[in-house]
Amino acid sequence: MIQEDRLEMLSVLRELHNISGFRISIHDTKFQEIEAYPKSISPYCRMVQSNEKGRCMCVENDRLAFEHVGKNPEVYLYKCCFGLYEAVAPLYILGTIVGYLMMGQSIDGSEGSKETLIQNAQNIINDNNAVFEAVDSVSVCSRDKILSCMKILDICAQYITLSNRFHLNKSDITEKVKEYLEHHFSENITIESICLKFFCSRTSLMTSFKASYGVGIIEYLTHVRIQTAKGLLYGTLKTVKEIAYECGYNDQNYFSKVFLKHCGMTPTEYRHTKASTS
Repeated sequence: MIQEDRLEMLSVLRELHNISGFRISIHDTKFQEIEAYPKSISPYCRMVQSNEKGRCMCVENDRLAFEHVGKNPEVYLYKCCFGLYEAVAPLYILGTIVGYLMMGQSIDGSEGSKETLIQNAQNIINDNNAVFEAVDSVSVCSRDKILSCMKILDICAQYITLSNRFHLNKSDITEKVKEYLEHHFSENITIESICLKFFCSRTSLMTSFKASYGVGIIEYLTHVRIQTAKGLLYGTLKTVKEIAYECGYNDQNYFSKVFLKHCGMTPTEYRHTKASTS
């Protein structure tokens, strides 16, 4: 079940956050964030990324870290360009990278660590009060704790990989999504839940799917549901409410509106029309 996968993944991220105190995020092979706990980034990161130069520095920093892990498939601990500790672990199957698990951001409390954050932020942020306030909010951990959390991150990455929820072959991801929609259309499906199920970013998934089939994911899902509803209206005596539920619509009125929009008539009118012509 797609919702169960999502809840379990969030549970893993939440527990890892509770243990470490760090923000934990999952990224696809294009380095785009798929899921994170907590959702929001730290005040310090938010401040430096409010500046375009700072944002670009952070993006480039992450890219280099992901590429390092791509070449050396093991957990990688490093300091970002502003002086924060971060760690990245690979998610891979049979030696092939399928994504990344990231943990951050903290300092180890060593001499000069806060001053480094302040100086680097002041290079792009003019508001000193905002800089000092943001730096004070940064988590301070001993290096031993950071190393311990890094090991836990590695274990969690292995668990996520071994849970077998992510597909190895990315070239046929759109076909797999299409098949999934055709078999699970009765479930509560969202773009976000599909991204987590198939381990890809929203942008890459939507772009790839439309390029392959000429329609968006939600459009195709609606098409499958309506075509199924037509068959049930014509071939069974089930009520419109029952058919709506079987096709993934909990609200009969909403189902009728969608059906009318796509078929030019209500479900009841469609059933009567088919009955009179048979």
